[in-house]
Amino acid sequence: MSDDTDRPKLEVVAENTRQQIDGKKMQGRVDYALCELAANIIRVVRGAGRPDDIINQCNEVLKGAIEYHEKVGRFVSSDSVAAALRLERERISDYDSFGGKRQLAMRQMIDGSLQVTASRLLGQITQQRRGENEMFEAYRELEQLYQDLRKKREAEAKAARTGAAPKRKPAKDRKAKDVDSL
Repeated sequence: MSDDTDRPKLEVVAENTRQQIDGKKMQGRVDYALCELAANIIRVVRGAGRPDDIINQCNEVLKGAIEYHEKVGRFVSSDSVAAALRLERERISDYDSFGGKRQLAMRQMIDGSLQVTASRLLGQITQQRRGENEMFEAYRELEQLYQDLRKKREAEAKAARTGAAPKRKPAKDRKAKDVDSL
């Protein structure tokens, strides 16, 4: 049996400094507070949400940003704020498929409706019209996609009905055959 002193000692090496670890932790808190605030504001604009919580949520964002600054020694970057609030884009594996086209149209409708909402809040008519155009263009694309799918399914159903049913003789031939059998 060997002695523990014969084994090489393992040493744990971390490349992250304490400041970086704290920064990631604080960034996560700021990101969450920003998302909560943004989601509530969107819901309130829509006519739901919790308007009484908005000021407290703003305060939580500021507290988180101040704590981040104190721990890390710099302010939260505008890039990290944008990344926290940017909508996650779903992955589309096949852009030419029904599902891929539908996801693209839905994404465009969401983007357009958010543009309309923000522009209405600020009274920016030109930007509002751009958002409306984007939203309605996506709606037309989605409607066309469903019409194409409906036509395809109807054609498949018709082909299945005509292919599965035996072909019948015209009525004249049957009557003549029935008379002959008498």
